[in-house]
Amino acid sequence: MNDADALRVHLAVPEAERGAKWRHRFYDLVETARLRRCDPQIFLGPDGFPYFALELPGEGDEGDIAVGDLVDLATDRGFGIAIEPVGELAAWVFTCGDLVTRRAFGGWEFPRIGVAPGESATFREVLKATERMQVEAPDESMLPRYVRPLLYLYFTRTLGIEEPAVLTLVSPDQEPREQLVFRIARDDFDDQDEFETAIAGVTWFLPRHLVVSVLPTSVLAALDEAFIPLAA
Repeated sequence: MNDADALRVHLAVPEAERGAKWRHRFYDLVETARLRRCDPQIFLGPDGFPYFALELPGEGDEGDIAVGDLVDLATDRGFGIAIEPVGELAAWVFTCGDLVTRRAFGGWEFPRIGVAPGESATFREVLKATERMQVEAPDESMLPRYVRPLLYLYFTRTLGIEEPAVLTLVSPDQEPREQLVFRIARDDFDDQDEFETAIAGVTWFLPRHLVVSVLPTSVLAALDEAFIPLAA
């Protein structure tokens, strides 16, 4: 049995029976299993983002590409990967942020005890005072250099925000202590649904363990000079 056949068997396990052991074995298989490109190779998912489509070859056969071969290209160009996509469903979906995790940390999950992968990246609205928070420029672990141009295009082309910028807030009384803050506010959008959709788009490009925080407009204005422009 080759890796593609093993992956097919592994994906047949019902979702209710998939625990950490199943997930880690899946990551091992998906790194090396040779899959087939679909036609078209890139399609827009139901979330509006582009995905590279891969399908399992026939039993005993091998395709020409593995997920691991696409990580750098995907995180440079800004697409995810969908395995066995059918309509709005797929056997497995990697967002661009999932692939950033693989490229940045050498694995599919953040290598820190106590941090489990969530269904999506997290954002929170900061409603309390920020006096105890330290302001820093994001380092490579928070925002790798190859992600910044992707976010720049998302902010400028999709959201219509002309001068996107970012900073890191470090809070002694929150977990995780570091949180990304982009120069974006609830007031930039007509309603809450539009705002939450925009933030969900931001987190699509980021690893799931990161927290994206949204500050009140007055606090954004006070921190304006601390923001670092996102490069095109």
